[in-house]
Amino acid sequence: MTAIDPLARSVFETAPDRLRPFLEGLAARVSGGSNWLVRKKTVCDLLLGLDAFFALPAAERQSLMADGGAPADADTEGGPEDFRRVLPIYVGAILEGLGETTISSAEQAAVYILSIHPEHQAAAERWMLADPRNGKSLRRLMRGDRRYRQLMDRMADHWRAGRST
Repeated sequence: MTAIDPLARSVFETAPDRLRPFLEGLAARVSGGSNWLVRKKTVCDLLLGLDAFFALPAAERQSLMADGGAPADADTEGGPEDFRRVLPIYVGAILEGLGETTISSAEQAAVYILSIHPEHQAAAERWMLADPRNGKSLRRLMRGDRRYRQLMDRMADHWRAGRST
């Protein structure tokens, strides 16, 4: 097991008030998973579903939200590129909501790598380096899990933009 350092800053501190219940709901759905195999699948399914929603034309998103799919005051102006820029924030909020203190599996480390929080990323990296088998199991997961690879591909724009600044 690898310890996760306390976060320097919370996503919830900076999130707009109207977004907090949504982020808390995401965390609640993921925390319902009995283990990290289930939680990783839930994270991937939720975030890929949101990505697909934001890939729809703005008018269609607005129509779906008017039918009770989401709050009527939610922001529908952004497209998939805008959503992909905030994916790490959503992952960070989900993980904050879980309030875990250690990383102990490849599935858990895989999700922590995607977080906006450097403390989460560092803990996942320390877990991988703690034992060569850990790194190997995480690489195997990254190659073999189609949904996780799709999520990583969508986050690649965010990571490239971060490196270029």
